[in-house]
Amino acid sequence: MTCPECAKFVERPDLPHVIRACPGCGRNLHIQERGEHGIGLKIREGDQFVIPAGWLKFSFNPLKSTGQFTRYGLQEFAKQIHIGDLPTRKEGVGDEIARMEMEIEHFLKQSPLLVGLKLEDESDAEKITSLLTQNRDSAEYLSMAVGVHLSVARESMTNGDIGQAVWAMACAERFRSMLIFKQHLEEVVWMGQSAKRVVDILGVWEGNQTNDDEAFWQVTFTQNAYALSQVFAVPVVFVKESAYVGGMNIDRANAKLVDYLLTIESSREAVLVEIKTPVTKLLSGKYRGTYRPSTELTGAIMQVLDYRRSLVRNLASLAEGTEHKLSAFSPLCVVVIGNGAKELDNDDKRAAFELFRANSRDVEIVTYDELFRKVELLAALFSLTRPKPAQPTSLS
Repeated sequence: MTCPECAKFVERPDLPHVIRACPGCGRNLHIQERGEHGIGLKIREGDQFVIPAGWLKFSFNPLKSTGQFTRYGLQEFAKQIHIGDLPTRKEGVGDEIARMEMEIEHFLKQSPLLVGLKLEDESDAEKITSLLTQNRDSAEYLSMAVGVHLSVARESMTNGDIGQAVWAMACAERFRSMLIFKQHLEEVVWMGQSAKRVVDILGVWEGNQTNDDEAFWQVTFTQNAYALSQVFAVPVVFVKESAYVGGMNIDRANAKLVDYLLTIESSREAVLVEIKTPVTKLLSGKYRGTYRPSTELTGAIMQVLDYRRSLVRNLASLAEGTEHKLSAFSPLCVVVIGNGAKELDNDDKRAAFELFRANSRDVEIVTYDELFRKVELLAALFSLTRPKPAQPTSLS
């Protein structure tokens, strides 16, 4: 029964909280009151701090962990999983087998794959075996394999067949290693593999800064669309490469194909991206004390603006019958071109380029080095570093 004072508080016993007596009726309340500026938990004099059972979870997968490891903590957690429960004497092997079997049984009883089936019921044994065998990539199948080999090891020890017992224990441990990988490491390793793509594309950039093959860069950005997304301040969705935006005659000539068509995730506004190469010139010769934009740069700008006009004019027919929802109120245009770090090698060139870019209101101009610098900062944010290439060994 709540009193008027109790009604002011929302109880959250499922999260870390404090137990505090209600000032009105004295009833114990489970309160999660935020600290100053909404940060942390406010604990007043007389409060009892509580962490609910089961709330604090540690996992190699940071998305499944409510705590955060230090490097030393990761090592200790790995020890706990792999060798924390090793038997200290050979006489304890039987107890270790029993402990592992209970662990496996507990896991399988909670499995959603085995709902309605009972491990201890012999009539369900064949169904369970068949079901898990059909799911060989599952943690449940690996658990069953561990249990089967533990059973063989225990029986072999009883019969004095040491060779069979050693073999069975070795197999049980191999399957247990795969089970640990499945339960604790698989998602983390996959995250690492995915993150490595960020590191790898930096290597591509480092080794291809003088590559003038536009098709190479189109393939690279198609395979690593997240790199292009670093250009934008808002989330974007990749729609298509070499996207048709109109202009085709009845004889199928003069089709206009923008390098990439994306959309802003929230508004579905179209985004057109035209790429050149890192060696495409940004500036041409001097003109009355400053530098002119190159014909390649102005040509790319006119090209993407022409694509935008064509897209706006033909949007209804282009989107008809497709799964894509596009709008074209004022499509964003982007040109990725050149290498500013290499070409803009003095203050006059940098000033001329920035002046031209700042006044190109309808098209955003991004240089390759700027784009990959953003990718580099993304990698640094997650402490991803690329191994330095090996130095050639001198034979002298």
